[in-house]
Amino acid sequence: MARNPASSVYVGNLDEKVPERVLYEILIQAGHVVDLHIPCDKETGRPKGFAFAEYETDAIAQYAVRLFSGLVRLNGKTLKFALSGQDKPSSNGNNPVMPKLNPIPLPKQPQFVHSSDTLVSHKPAYPVVNGGIPHNVFSQGYHPYNVHPQGEAIS
Repeated sequence: MARNPASSVYVGNLDEKVPERVLYEILIQAGHVVDLHIPCDKETGRPKGFAFAEYETDAIAQYAVRLFSGLVRLNGKTLKFALSGQDKPSSNGNNPVMPKLNPIPLPKQPQFVHSSDTLVSHKPAYPVVNGGIPHNVFSQGYHPYNVHPQGEAIS
């Protein structure tokens, strides 16, 4: 079981057909998974429908709960995530698991600038004569970016 319960995450509503490797591949998206345990029924040997993932730190475990809650769906079931040992559901199982989370800032998302928001000056790489390109522009010794056809730079 978990060596550090504070850095462990409960994963519930897990379909018994989900392989451990698939669950692991999802969980490592939040950070380094130290241990993954899917309990099985002693009589049938079938998975019980939940798992425990131990992360490297408490902060990563908290981040994983925030990141995955309500977003991960496997075999038609939305998985439930909570910090292990916190807010245990009642014995009747009707109460959803609602973890208490300390706010962890998510990484800043890149800001996109629309071309309509900035001024762009465009200077063509070739001469424009009367709104068009002369047909013999390159045969007259003009080359974009001052590159000579034989690879020599023109001064």
